[in-house]
Amino acid sequence: MKLRDLEWWLVGLMGVTAFILSFSGFYIIFNQAGTERNFLDLLFHSIKIFGMDIIDDYPSPLPWQLETARWLAPAVLVYTAIKAILYFVRRELKSAFASYYRNHAIVSGLNDRSRHLISDLLTNGGKVIVITSIPHAWKLDKVEKEGAVIIEGDLTSRTFLRHINAARAKYLIFVDDNDEKNVADAIAVNDYLAVSGKHRHQLLYTHISDDLKLDEISGLHLLDGLPLTKKDDLNCEIRIFSAYERASRLIFNKYSPDRFVKVTSPSDPQVRVAVIGSGSLAQSMIIRFARLGHFANLKKMQVCLFQEEPSMASRLERSFRPIRQFIDLDLVNEPYDLFDAEKFEQLTGKAGFSAVYLLCESDAAAAGILNKLSKTDTGMKINVIVALNDPDGMLNRWLTEKHFGNITLHKFNVTDETFTKKGLILEELDRLAMVVHEDYLSKQKSLDPERDSHKPWRLLPVDFRNQNRDQADHLGVKLRAIGYDLDDSPASVVIAPEQAELLAWMEHNRWWAHMALSGWTLSQQRDDSRKKHTDLVPYDQLADRTKRYDRDAVENIPLLLGKYISSNR
Repeated sequence: MKLRDLEWWLVGLMGVTAFILSFSGFYIIFNQAGTERNFLDLLFHSIKIFGMDIIDDYPSPLPWQLETARWLAPAVLVYTAIKAILYFVRRELKSAFASYYRNHAIVSGLNDRSRHLISDLLTNGGKVIVITSIPHAWKLDKVEKEGAVIIEGDLTSRTFLRHINAARAKYLIFVDDNDEKNVADAIAVNDYLAVSGKHRHQLLYTHISDDLKLDEISGLHLLDGLPLTKKDDLNCEIRIFSAYERASRLIFNKYSPDRFVKVTSPSDPQVRVAVIGSGSLAQSMIIRFARLGHFANLKKMQVCLFQEEPSMASRLERSFRPIRQFIDLDLVNEPYDLFDAEKFEQLTGKAGFSAVYLLCESDAAAAGILNKLSKTDTGMKINVIVALNDPDGMLNRWLTEKHFGNITLHKFNVTDETFTKKGLILEELDRLAMVVHEDYLSKQKSLDPERDSHKPWRLLPVDFRNQNRDQADHLGVKLRAIGYDLDDSPASVVIAPEQAELLAWMEHNRWWAHMALSGWTLSQQRDDSRKKHTDLVPYDQLADRTKRYDRDAVENIPLLLGKYISSNR
């Protein structure tokens, strides 16, 4: 902790010290003079000393307590007044010059996640304006001390948008805790920039709390009617994102169950995992398993969900009705504080869980469950991936060991991994997906600008971006099934014919899950406008010419890997 973090505690301590010394000094003077004064008189005189109001006809020398207090008390008062004026002037001056900012970031909403992002932007040399209510006029926020400007205002007001020079901002980020406010503000700013912000291509990153709301926005096409959203000369673009959707992708890429237990053949047993949690991250993780948990054993994953609220799984199944077609979902409903370690041991069984994903909304709840898991006797080591929400929290600081009892621990900090410039703005997570899409475009004989799938990445509709993301995120699963990984040299990746057919089957299962979970249904005739498709059937029921698409995707893996590695240099 820095000294300036203790500043007001020290000022308060000195103020209390001055008061006590003053009270003691007056008591001594009055006692020596034989003057009777009650408690309230002493209290009144002690308070007056803060205004340098002390009677001059007291005999010298004064008691040392009073001598010290008559200098310390006014000093505390003057220091406090000067700091308050400086805080006010500093905010007002910075706010006044906000209209002269260029290439800055505008962040709407101030919370732990946005503070982390703002700090990262400032560390990387950026200028940041934060739009939020000012909680303490007398105290600077952490990000203000680091260089950000906090301004109160209404982002739906064009006058205010001109004041913060939104038209010349590099990017705008809406991360308020209220999803509806984020979307409403983003739409209002988009309308303003469509007319006024033609100096550059501006991105409006808009946070939505979970996958289900993302699916609702996509399904209802809420943003399709915005100005310039489909034009090639687009100068502003709303990008909806969910921290938990990004976190679940990162967790799958880093800690997919096949990283702990190899899955290389159809004869391998079913992949089993446990998910503990009832919040947005847990539900995003289950959706991720349904979309991407298609391994070389060609069997459905089994997901055992320990949830505090049964409504979460019900909501999942209502929003993604075919989800049980792609994963076996077992439910255990119990409060976190009553987590039953014996029941966990029974469910683990002889086969065991490949991994346990501890995805609680509260780090305190995660700590309690982690403690119980460490004492279970399953006869095997347990790989536990614990998601931490507070980067400065006690659990994050204390969990420094890789091994904890019978647990092999893997920490994932949601805020550190998702709310950074690298993760959000530089789009590191989507780099491979961009390579997949660019490769697709390069193989087209001619590009039709009216066809959505033929648009460049920045104009690509969300549905097609997600198709590329799922294909990219599953690439590691395919490579590990044949003994490779994304870090391997493309020249070293050799796919035997029998492996190619297995990977093609896996690719079809992944594609089928993506389409079904995106609302597509089986039909005798394809109709894209109604999300009807003829190929939503098992791989072995496909015509050979249709299987060719999956085989081509597999044969293309070394080329995609090479392009991806080149893009990272």
